[in-house]
Amino acid sequence: MHDKNATILVVEDDEDVRRAIALWLGASGYNILEADDGRQGLAAIRAKRPDAVLLDLRLPLLDGFGVLAALASEGGTPPPVIVISGQDEIEGVARAFRLGAVDYLQKPIVSFDLLSHALAAVLEREHLSRAVRLAETRYFNLVQNLPLLVFVLDAALEPAFVNKFCRPLFGFSRTEALATPGWFAARIHPEDRDHVTDCLKRGFAPHERARTVESRFLHKNGSTIHALLRALPSARTGNGGEPAMIEGIVVDITDRVELERFVVQEEKLKTLGAISAEVAHEIRNPLFSIAGFAHRLQARMPDNREAGIILSEARRLEDILDKISNYLHPVDLRPRLCSLAAIVGAALDFLAPEFAALGVEVVSLPAAGLPDLQLDPDLLTQVVTSLARFAAKRLPTGGRARLSTSRHARFAHLDVVFAPARPIADPEVLFLPFEEGDERLGLPLAYRIVKNMGGSLTFSEHGGEAAFTVQFPLGAPHDAPPDDPDDAADDDGAEP
Repeated sequence: MHDKNATILVVEDDEDVRRAIALWLGASGYNILEADDGRQGLAAIRAKRPDAVLLDLRLPLLDGFGVLAALASEGGTPPPVIVISGQDEIEGVARAFRLGAVDYLQKPIVSFDLLSHALAAVLEREHLSRAVRLAETRYFNLVQNLPLLVFVLDAALEPAFVNKFCRPLFGFSRTEALATPGWFAARIHPEDRDHVTDCLKRGFAPHERARTVESRFLHKNGSTIHALLRALPSARTGNGGEPAMIEGIVVDITDRVELERFVVQEEKLKTLGAISAEVAHEIRNPLFSIAGFAHRLQARMPDNREAGIILSEARRLEDILDKISNYLHPVDLRPRLCSLAAIVGAALDFLAPEFAALGVEVVSLPAAGLPDLQLDPDLLTQVVTSLARFAAKRLPTGGRARLSTSRHARFAHLDVVFAPARPIADPEVLFLPFEEGDERLGLPLAYRIVKNMGGSLTFSEHGGEAAFTVQFPLGAPHDAPPDDPDDAADDDGAEP
């Protein structure tokens, strides 16, 4: 049996031999192409892409060896070549096999049944090879385009393979990841690194089971990524000469973790907000009575110190109630498309003299390819300014804060990360309008602005670092960043 649609190219300078082969092949159902010298044969292969080639080694202009060498140098997958040779050309046949020929027929061809079997076998092998290559390509493309990191690590935990999701997850191209010693371990958060690397190394032990750990990783811009790492012991045992490997995946769960944290904080703030509104209502009426009494008392007794104190405290309580009312009042928004990275950069430029006077450094780490957001740029600038000022005032002299933008799934993130000189007191009430003075530097208003723009603002502490995280939805996924050229260049020939 053979493929009735298969096209066979016969490259033979002897017209009688060529025509005899062509007539038999045509009668057998094959499509036939003919060439009488090596150059014509090579041109026909390039232009027509036949399914198989019958190639004489002795040809004018360009012999069969030249044709085979040219096909080998062009790359890609050339069609299978069966060489036709006389009895005195055995050394030449061996050379032809080294150049890529797949079979050999002795000339003159005395049995076309032999030719039929040779062609059928070659075409069947080629069909199977194409099926294998197609399966490998589909598998590779699937692995490359999964929305999670796929990795293979050697015994030193150096990456032997990472897929293209390396860039959206960590900010590194595949080329950077594979070329940087210690890259994978360096991406694990320092506080989780020992535990995760120990888990990975245990995977090299015989009969070890797959393990899943929740861990934090570090983006190129310094922001924290929460992820699930699934490590699969390699099928390679290392006993057959191939080194043992650890294979696995990293799934980004940052949005889930931050949403859970946000929900908890939101419930706390709702409770405190409801209490504050009730307190404001219950206090305001008696406060007016107390203030009125203090005014009358002070009018009658101008030198009475107690009356002045009562009046001053009444004014202070009134200011607090006004803050609560303003906090609960809707924000007037004027949204338009704006760049989060540009707003961060402009705010830091404006605040640069303040940071210099404090003796601290505040830097912007923008993410490439982050789309514009439909937000109020003036109010968003106010938010960034408040968060940056708070971080700068909490830094020790010579300290450094990072404002990094990043993309996680369908959300844009702004992370304000800093190491405060002392722990933040009462972080649960950072966004509530109770306190006086500038200690919190507009955080309640920043929280209210972000919430009214459809985003979330959370505060967290990990080890010695504190962080504000602002999150806004990006909308439809059509604005996903394009493939990186380095990643595309890595695709050829790279296999997981």
